[in-house]
Amino acid sequence: MEFVNYIALGCSIAAFALSVIACARVGKFVRATADTDWETLANLTGDIAALKRTCQTLNNRLNGMNKATIPQEQIIQQMLQHQNVEPISRGG
Repeated sequence: MEFVNYIALGCSIAAFALSVIACARVGKFVRATADTDWETLANLTGDIAALKRTCQTLNNRLNGMNKATIPQEQIIQQMLQHQNVEPISRGG
């Protein structure tokens, strides 16, 4: 039954070590962001929104959901070219 005590002791030491590591990481994050002001945060938020829109556009293009845009001048030229075509008459 002593091995249960050793397992519990090992788990306790592991939990303590992980909590020390977590505290060190939180402290490092707090020191890294200590000089961040609201303007910097707003700029970062805007940059993230722009990146999100870019990613969504790229994903839509890759998935084929984004239709290719044809310039209006090209559409007008195609319409003018197709006006010379005679309609097909179906005789019976």
